[in-house]
Formats: sequence, C-alpha cells, structure tokens
Amino acid sequence: MLILAVDSSTPVAGVALVEDHRVLNESFINYKKTHSETLLPTIDRIMRECDCKAADLDALAVTVGPGSFTGLRIGMATVKGMAMAVNKPVVALSTLDTLAANVWASEALIGALLDARKNELYYGFYRSGDQGPEALLKDMIGSPQDMVSQARQLLETGQRLILLGDGYYRYSAYFEEEFKEELKAMPGHLSLPRAAAAGILAVNKARMGVFEDPYRLRPVYIRLSEAEYRLGKGEM
Repeated sequence: MLILAVDSSTPVAGVALVEDHRVLNESFINYKKTHSETLLPTIDRIMRECDCKAADLDALAVTVGPGSFTGLRIGMATVKGMAMAVNKPVVALSTLDTLAANVWASEALIGALLDARKNELYYGFYRSGDQGPEALLKDMIGSPQDMVSQARQLLETGQRLILLGDGYYRYSAYFEEEFKEELKAMPGHLSLPRAAAAGILAVNKARMGVFEDPYRLRPVYIRLSEAEYRLGKGEM
C-alpha cells in the first residue's frame, strides 16, 4: 500500500511517502514561506527521490481540518487535483487525529491543541489505541478555559495529561498552572502534525476501504469563516 500524504492545515507544510508501515520519505517545513510556494515543489522532490510517479500510488491522503482555512484549501486542492488526474482514491484525516498520532502506547489522556486565534483553540481528546489515537469526543473549538474544563471531566484519578500542538505553547503558562504535576508536554519534534503520521493512519483506513469522493470532499473548518460570520451579523 503506497500512499502520498499531505498536511498543510497549520503553518507547517508536510509531505510524506509511506509504503505500508514504512516511511520512505518525509518533508517538514515550518519556516516563513507559504504553502502555495512550498507544497508542489516538495511533492515533486519527494516523488522523484523515491523514483515514484503518481500512477504508482495506491491512494493519496490529506488532512481536512480543523486548521488554517487557506492552508486547508491549498492542501486539499493539490491532493484532489492529483487524485482526479490519475484516478486514485483519497483518504481524509482529521488534523487533530494526525497530531494525536504522535503519541503511542501511553496510558495518559492525550489533548491535541491547535491555535485557532481569537483567543480560541481547536482541540480534541484521545486515548492511545493499538491502531492509533482513539477520539473521545468530536473535534471542538473553544477558549483555553473551555479546554481545561473538558479535560477535567475526562481525566481519571492519577492519570497524566499529555498536551501537544501549537495551541499548547501559546497558553503553556496557564496550562502549567492549572494542571501542575498532572501535565506532560511533548518535545518540539512531536508538537505539530506530521505527514508521516497522516500516512500511517491513512494506510490503516485504506485497508478498511475508508475513502472519500474527491469531488465531494470539503474542508472541516468547525468555525465560520470571517465572511460567513460577518454575513450572519448583517455586515455584508
């Protein structure tokens, strides 16, 4: 099972080529340039370095949100275009699921946090399962205080809490004060979604035949866009 996985839902542009459970190549770019500048050249380089053509792929995978509205659209348009061109299926992945997949074989409660701006977070809670992260709730958006309240309801007595994602670092002082010795933060190399993790999750879904119609696939924003918000308030 050969899958090209793309993640552009955060400031990171990630691309990985995964064969079964082996990562053949991965690129992780988190520096200044926009996804529109880096994504296609990165895909081309990774495919060339592995002597792979789009027709060789069994499927493509993409994170569909939540995350940056613009980043999601760029990644999804890229993957949908490739999939339609060579008639390959697409696996859709939650950005928060992909982020949570950086933690394996842990008894801790896992909290995946992305900075949603406007003093809010996209967040989800997970337990570590044999096939990857198992979501305890649907993807959510709320204030850091909302996230803490939800975590308190899910934490079991004596259980540790692992928080990861760029949403953690923005409010780290607050979370450290709230959770104290219960809290464990992940190191920098595991703190953002990885395309390799998306690829491994996609292999599992592809083996179960869980694909999306590229013509119908849409980003999962969770919150309204600025235009939709202003329209609802009668400002447009």
